[in-house]
Amino acid sequence: MKPSWKRWIFGIILPVVLIVFLYVLQMILTKFPSVGEAYAKGPFLVFSFLPAKISNLVPISLTEVFVVTLVLSSPILIAWLVIRIVRAIKEKRGKKYFFNVGRVLAWTMFGIYLWFMLLHGLNYTRYSLDDELGFGQRKYTVEELKEVFIWAVNGLNESRAACEEDENGVATYPGGTVAFLNDVEDLYEESAKDFPMIKGNSARPKFVALSHYWSYTDIVGMYFPFFAEANVNTDIPLVSQFYNACHELSHLHGYAVENDANLAAILVCLNSDCPQLRYAGFREAFDLIWDDLWIAFGNDREGYVEFMQTQYLLEGYFVDTDAIHAYWDSIEPPKIVEEISDATNDAYLKANQQKDGVKSYNMPTSTVADYYFTYVKGRS
Repeated sequence: MKPSWKRWIFGIILPVVLIVFLYVLQMILTKFPSVGEAYAKGPFLVFSFLPAKISNLVPISLTEVFVVTLVLSSPILIAWLVIRIVRAIKEKRGKKYFFNVGRVLAWTMFGIYLWFMLLHGLNYTRYSLDDELGFGQRKYTVEELKEVFIWAVNGLNESRAACEEDENGVATYPGGTVAFLNDVEDLYEESAKDFPMIKGNSARPKFVALSHYWSYTDIVGMYFPFFAEANVNTDIPLVSQFYNACHELSHLHGYAVENDANLAAILVCLNSDCPQLRYAGFREAFDLIWDDLWIAFGNDREGYVEFMQTQYLLEGYFVDTDAIHAYWDSIEPPKIVEEISDATNDAYLKANQQKDGVKSYNMPTSTVADYYFTYVKGRS
């Protein structure tokens, strides 16, 4: 017996239409960021509360358990489905069976997409954090950028000097990775209090047991919205994990766009009382202001070199940088793995209205100078 037209409409067509509706809604809301902002500061906090609390109760990564289980069970599920299809065809009820499979698949996909939108997708439509902070409103002179650079270098040196070191002289955290992941939730929340726009449900970032293999995809962290769970690659040097953990927690706080999550992480790190987080923030700030200063000097390379010769970085900074480079030099994934990983992430971001794809990780120019003149010099 063929499925009736009503069953087709409510079984398959309706969920497909709803999926398209959600996609179009997200696209439209990017033109009305005030709606996305209201959602991120209201309903999102409600929807993400319970998943975040449940995730926080479990000491292991639910995301990792889910992915591993899915990968291992997929061959069994596919084989079972093929057997059922063959049996249905032999019993001359193939059309009905295909309809039932399609119905279940369509409604399942709608449910997954709806949950994604509620816990992450709609946050792509809010105002940028730059706009909320009033950043990006002015250009800075070379002298102003030199002032910011000196501040960044001093902050980098002071925070690095306050960090403990491991047996190799690399910056570390008392108690190592486990202690850091246990503490960073509270450290993040304490620092974020000074930035009212960075609010959300808190949860402990998770240790990923298969991090070494994860590194072959060139991924250092991931926020999995279905569990409201921040995951950190813990195979990379701990000094790199400081910033990565804060970046992933920024997604949990409602900032889906990657450069917004980067900016939120920098704000939290620079403002923290924890020397490791401050050091992580100043490492990022140093890289950014260095680029800005290089551009600002323009053709005056002699002046640039002369200024740089007056600046001094602690040896520890270079030890940490060498350790990071040595780690990634030891990871030699097949080129196709990197390309697939990058292409997948690029496609995902573009599907969520991020036209720049993976380039959306890049920070806007003048970010560090804006922070300095607003929150450092502006308060002094």
